Amino acid sequence: MKNIKITSMLLGAFLLLGGCQEDNVDKNVDVITIDSRQQTEFDEYLKTIFTDKYNIKFIYKWDDKESDTNYALVPARLSKSVQMANIVKYLALDAYESVAPDDFLKKYFPKTIMLVGSAAYRNNGTMVLGTAEGGVKITLYDVNQLNDIQGKTEEELQPIIQRLFEFYFRTIFHEFSHILHQTVDYTPAFQQISETDYVGGEWNKAWEDGESLKKGFISDYSSKERNEDFVELIAHYITTSPEKWEEKLNAAGKEGATKINQKMNIISTYMEEKWSIDINKLRDEVLRRAAKLNEIDLNKTNA
Repeated sequence: MKNIKITSMLLGAFLLLGGCQEDNVDKNVDVITIDSRQQTEFDEYLKTIFTDKYNIKFIYKWDDKESDTNYALVPARLSKSVQMANIVKYLALDAYESVAPDDFLKKYFPKTIMLVGSAAYRNNGTMVLGTAEGGVKITLYDVNQLNDIQGKTEEELQPIIQRLFEFYFRTIFHEFSHILHQTVDYTPAFQQISETDYVGGEWNKAWEDGESLKKGFISDYSSKERNEDFVELIAHYITTSPEKWEEKLNAAGKEGATKINQKMNIISTYMEEKWSIDINKLRDEVLRRAAKLNEIDLNKTNA
């Protein structure tokens, strides 16, 4: 979510509201049902690359039962749905697949991804761009505004990638990381680093620009509580270049940088020991793929 004129830093935090819940989800249950009526080539493609391989339902057609009726929404355009499906597969699933153990994604990745064409506007003037529901379903809004990528120069690609990360993929990586710590928890030592600084529901009012970073939080939303702090760090770390990360640490100052580094050391050890994933290799893979998005056929509709 974000106000129409809000800064991009706040946007990164607001995207993750609207759905972080700690539901107990049975990952062994097959939740996929495919409507065999009016199946197109693209539907078969989605079944092949998402459902058959990962037990993920990818919804792009308008469905009143799946849509949030609290907002005035429009369906995702087919052309944008095709592009987003290919980007999610390439930039998220394939990136994890390259560094994670076998069947990791099939067991733990959220079971439904839904696309909505427009943003959802709240009564307070904020705009919802992504929601996540209890580790089961991720909804990505405003898909019709997805920028064309193919044919862009490296310079033109950079702001498009940044928008992809801020509007969509930090939401995906954030929620997936919730599933991981809900399945196997991290050490209590993580919470102790910023134990006296978490502000709960006041996170969106507690900080002036840059203050949360100087207290050791990668985003304002990180300061809500320990679990949000944990997953926000993962989502931001794997979508931020080493150079940009160092800039953040420099801006954080001594206290903030020390706390962030302490937390990241715990996260790195956790990901390696509990999930056999090197978070630095994961970041490298995400960034490598992002830099090549203009070379990928994002209009592909057959396996």
